[in-house]
Amino acid sequence: MKFTISSSSNDMIDEKYKKAANNLLNYLVSKDDSELCWGSGSISIMGMCYDAFSKANKNIYGYTTKKYVADIDNLPNAKHKIFDSTFMLKENIFSDGDIIICLAGGTGTISEFFSYLEELRSNDVKKLLVIYDENHHFDSTLALIDDLIKRDFNSPNIYNYFKIAHSVEEFDVILNEYILENNK
Repeated sequence: MKFTISSSSNDMIDEKYKKAANNLLNYLVSKDDSELCWGSGSISIMGMCYDAFSKANKNIYGYTTKKYVADIDNLPNAKHKIFDSTFMLKENIFSDGDIIICLAGGTGTISEFFSYLEELRSNDVKKLLVIYDENHHFDSTLALIDDLIKRDFNSPNIYNYFKIAHSVEEFDVILNEYILENNK
């Protein structure tokens, strides 16, 4: 099962976000068939993703743009794909992954969430998109969605295209329900 993870690449973030990410990463690498698809980053939560999957001897697939290609040298245990644009990167990382997880992050992570959400909604793609929100980092993003619903730019069914987990236990329930649903 390939987990596509979107997350922060800024090392200045509060440690509570790194701790929350670490909680989920420990769970993900405990899965026998887990693999990582992520944005080839060696710092902050992105680096933590690499480290967790690398230490667990899992397959790692990195996606980056030419601007950040030098960081690949810090990530020798990953198979890397290099793209001309973030648009191409997002399309490929979305296509290659099975489960998409958004951890705490900035505008890059938020834009990825909305890109993935629109791909799922507009094209009826059957993938699981999960916001992992142990520290309520995504409250403002969810408030924006609620505002768009309130002003009739989206319907409430937009919430049918993603799930929200506030703990590893909630993520486990969401993942197992998805697996059961798709193995019928």
